[in-house]
Amino acid sequence: MLVDFRYAWRTLRRSPGFAFTVIATLGLGIGATTAIFSVVRGILLKPLPHREGNRLIYLKQSVDGPYGENIRFSVPEITDFRDQAKSFAGIAEYSGITLTMVEKDSPLRVNVGLVTGNYFSVMGLTTILGRPTSSGDDGTGVPPVMVLTNEFWHSHFGGDSSIVGKSLRVSNQAVTVIGVLQPAPFFPERMDALMNMVISEHHTSALMVQGRTHRMTDMIARLAGDVSVEKARAEVADIRTKVQADHRDAYDPASNYTVTVTPFQEVLGSRAQVTLWLLMGAAAFVLIIASANVTNLTLMRSVRREQEVAIRTALGAGSTRIRRLLLAENTILAVAGGLVGLVVASAGVGMLTSLAARYSPRANEIRVDGSVLAFALAVALVVAVILSYAPALVKDTALGAWLAGAGKSSANRRRQRLQRSLVVAQVAVSVVLLVGAGLLTRTLRELSRVDTGFDADDVLTLEVPMDFSGRALADMVGQYVRMQSDIGALPGVTDVAITSAVPLRKGIGVSLEVKADGRPVAAGEPVQRAAYRSISPEFFRAAGVKLLQGRPFESTDRVDGPLVVILNKTLAERFFPDKNPIGQRIAWTGDVLRFIGVSGDWRTVVGVVADTKDDGLAGPPPPVVFLPFAQDVFPSGGLVIRAREGMTSLPKLATQVVHNVAPEAPIENVMTVSQIKAESVAPQRLNAVLVASFGLLAVLIAAVGIAGVLAFSVSARTNEIGIRMSLGAAGSQVQRMILGEGGVLLVAGLGLGVVTSVVATRAIRSLLFGVQPYDPVTLLAVAGLIVVVGLVACWVPALRASRIDPATAIRRG
Repeated sequence: MLVDFRYAWRTLRRSPGFAFTVIATLGLGIGATTAIFSVVRGILLKPLPHREGNRLIYLKQSVDGPYGENIRFSVPEITDFRDQAKSFAGIAEYSGITLTMVEKDSPLRVNVGLVTGNYFSVMGLTTILGRPTSSGDDGTGVPPVMVLTNEFWHSHFGGDSSIVGKSLRVSNQAVTVIGVLQPAPFFPERMDALMNMVISEHHTSALMVQGRTHRMTDMIARLAGDVSVEKARAEVADIRTKVQADHRDAYDPASNYTVTVTPFQEVLGSRAQVTLWLLMGAAAFVLIIASANVTNLTLMRSVRREQEVAIRTALGAGSTRIRRLLLAENTILAVAGGLVGLVVASAGVGMLTSLAARYSPRANEIRVDGSVLAFALAVALVVAVILSYAPALVKDTALGAWLAGAGKSSANRRRQRLQRSLVVAQVAVSVVLLVGAGLLTRTLRELSRVDTGFDADDVLTLEVPMDFSGRALADMVGQYVRMQSDIGALPGVTDVAITSAVPLRKGIGVSLEVKADGRPVAAGEPVQRAAYRSISPEFFRAAGVKLLQGRPFESTDRVDGPLVVILNKTLAERFFPDKNPIGQRIAWTGDVLRFIGVSGDWRTVVGVVADTKDDGLAGPPPPVVFLPFAQDVFPSGGLVIRAREGMTSLPKLATQVVHNVAPEAPIENVMTVSQIKAESVAPQRLNAVLVASFGLLAVLIAAVGIAGVLAFSVSARTNEIGIRMSLGAAGSQVQRMILGEGGVLLVAGLGLGVVTSVVATRAIRSLLFGVQPYDPVTLLAVAGLIVVVGLVACWVPALRASRIDPATAIRRG
């Protein structure tokens, strides 16, 4: 084998152009595939860092309706499963909350998970410094303690090992850091630290512990012994049925309460699956096209080496010996292409990681590791074997034909059919990729054209979440009012509004059950839920939301006056489809009101405003109830600022005003509404760019393949073309002949690609918006591009054929 590799190396050095083309082509194909594979493995396939992570289970409770995908659990509901489920070795509670940490008078909002003492043992996690929480940290008579996540420890504390044992000020309380966790992903949100429940007075209150309908806790369990996921699902369903029968007042039958049981590894990558497999498929298509192109190059080169192979065969070399020589040569090319691919993959992993971070908490586990290296090597070796066995070997009687001068036209019909089939496949795959890219691009365009319901020009937003702990409500309200007044005095500012949720920020705020006076809930109909929005009277003017009926809030809508609300169009039409909503009454309802301090008093509708896309551009507008800020119990939120000039300097000036008024308050997400909208479509934009890049690369490789096959055909038919031209055929006729030959391949590949794309793009239906998988505009645009590129690729060898000198061609033939 060493001799074979030395010979192969000498042979390739004599053909540097061929070697460079093959290595570069394979490098691009293997690089793209390896980069995407590293992401797929890190998010979907890599074992969890948790101890026996395959036994971790995430339980999710859902109801019908726009806000019912995950309503979480109450403490009594978790107790039901803890007491009755035999399938679980342990159940841990987890409740996400955002708190303010103050260091050296500098405020910082931290995402905290409030957990039970058994959380780390159930999750199979340990600390690299200090200790995790235990059952001794549960209850009300214990000090608050904190375990830092590994990522937050590095990013905020610089990996300082002396942090364990230190006291930090969190939510106006002294909290002791007891440990630093091993690297691990968290769900359903990113976490900076995990703490015991005592930090939150609400989480240890009787209302929280005893309230069956007060659902704000996630539940994670560990399977016991040899229990399967299917058995656990069956037991959970039985327990749910029994609990609902025992507590009928806590479960509205029309809402369809369900509990799903999902392996923790699956739930961590569930949002990323469709996107990642789409990109993996696109990268695999590029690799297929690259391999097909290299195979064609190898077939062309094998024709030129037929004399060499015939001589070796005549001298006694068997087919095994010749295949071994080819394998050594192609292994060098494929491995070199794999090394180039690893360089390409390493460069692309960073960008892909930023994409994956939007979909999964496991993005920081993505890297080019040993498994990815093995994948790239395996792909390279498979390609090497294909290239070594693609060319047909000449027979041992072929030497006589070569000596007689008849060997120069030995490119047989089977080889030509294979070459043309490969070109057709390349074109077809290119069409599929470009159609996918076109659909995603059109989706991005449709999303960017969605009317958000806001006049986004010259509107700045910033979030100023304040900590309620130990503070008077009036003091916090006063600070927001002072911010509003001082920012309103800045040059160019026309309107400033206070709001509990800034525009287009999906997931901010709460939704509650709401009812309308005189409209009882029909049997089998779920209770209506609506988003709870607290705003100052200037909000609609500052945000540019249209008032459709009635009046906006006024300064007279205060806590001691009549309770009033404004509905958005969606909710007004649901509650009052056949009457004027102005003057009608609505009220918050549900057992949850007693836990959060919101009254169920009737409130009069004084206005209706246009719908806004606060739950995402692709989804329907959510039903919303707006309340006057002065009549609200949730003042924490942000500011919306409209200015006619000075938008460049406004973020800095507004931030300074907020800091001067409330130095202890963190300031987050200082962005214009236009920037928020652009950020919301960033994943779709990156999807479109990546798939389009793969598609254009595929078209380029396919064009090279078409040109190469036709160029080889021209070279093999030089004598024939010379005879045709000597008999009177014009150069234009020769051009048409070669163009026709390429056109047949182009049309066959285009037809196959269009049919395949109509079927294949159905798999990405969930990623599309405003466009169908069989969109005719996209299909026509892709067909036009393929035809143009294909004709250019055909024209180059056709032009060369038309310029052949008949006398020279016949003399050489």
